[in-house]
Amino acid sequence: MSKEEAMRTGHELDIYVDSEMSDEKTGKLDDLWQSIYDLVQVATYGIVEEDEEELRKAIAWLKEVQPLTDQYQDTDIYFEV
Repeated sequence: MSKEEAMRTGHELDIYVDSEMSDEKTGKLDDLWQSIYDLVQVATYGIVEEDEEELRKAIAWLKEVQPLTDQYQDTDIYFEV
């Protein structure tokens, strides 16, 4: 998967609209990844409410595109739904 495909599929996630969308200003995959990561984190702790299936999709996306990031390749994705 290319970074462009990763950006496109990240934007297609339903959870994206509830995220910070910080990539809109920068156009960087790392910013998109961090926005999705942060929302998944607070949703899995029950701080915000998100659909379980959408959380599963977002977690799968995080894991799939993580190797394409510059800053988050070693970030632990420990979330479970």
